Amino acid sequence: MLNKFFAKPVELKVGEQTLKFSSINDFDFCMTGRTSVPSKKIIEMVKFTTDQLKNEARTIKDIEKRFVSILSKSIEDTDSINRAMRELDPLIFSQDHSWRQIISALNAGDEELNPFRRLALVKYMQYLSSRQEIIKYLYSEKKKLMQEPNESISTLAEFKDTIILDNTLVENADDGEEHGVERMPKGEVVTVTLKPDEEIEILLSKHVCKLAYKDKFEFTDQTGRTYKLHKGRNVVGRDSASNIIMEPKLRDISRLHLVIEYHGDNTVQLTDLSSHGTYIPSRYIELHSG
Repeated sequence: MLNKFFAKPVELKVGEQTLKFSSINDFDFCMTGRTSVPSKKIIEMVKFTTDQLKNEARTIKDIEKRFVSILSKSIEDTDSINRAMRELDPLIFSQDHSWRQIISALNAGDEELNPFRRLALVKYMQYLSSRQEIIKYLYSEKKKLMQEPNESISTLAEFKDTIILDNTLVENADDGEEHGVERMPKGEVVTVTLKPDEEIEILLSKHVCKLAYKDKFEFTDQTGRTYKLHKGRNVVGRDSASNIIMEPKLRDISRLHLVIEYHGDNTVQLTDLSSHGTYIPSRYIELHSG
């Protein structure tokens, strides 16, 4: 899907640098390297109080909701990403990895850059997810320390060093291994093709659902209720506007959790827009990565 080459390289002026990309693949590779959290940022976050960490998490969550809405609309109307990105305040983007400058450079271009805008937003959301994981871990560990008043200063210093090194965290890893599934890359389109009468398990966060192909594609939620997918965009989530509405009490399922694009054959395209992840059989992730 990303193998699109352009007649002339796309150039983005980022600070003192001019970045050139001959294809979406080139851009994808460059942006993927910017989804991790720099060590300098992690060191700053280690110094945060629990209240500061909570405020940081809330801010990221609010920004993420806006991005999810933009991405969701762009699936149906690809040209909407141009206007939506220009309407965003550049200051909501981090300075880490020159993200703010990259978004500004994209917004200075024309509609030809729409595929780049969408991919940049996807990768930035993955960067925000990395920050959220670190915040969650830091908050948990700081709460533990607060419950141990006799904790020594040397132990606290050791804790900080450990935090700086341990910046890769995975949610629901046990559930994923048990069901043979892997977390989808957030915001990226993953193609799933099924044979007649084939069925696969999908985890929305930790909730086991199913996707099956019979005469048409069907989605079965965690209660066993089955929904026939209609052609076009099918949204799964807690929001009342979703095509498949999940139970409101399932707080770990996002309001707009998963988008399923169905075109009437034996193939669907899945896009995860959630906070706690969508997990599908590993082979589809491998095909997507390949």
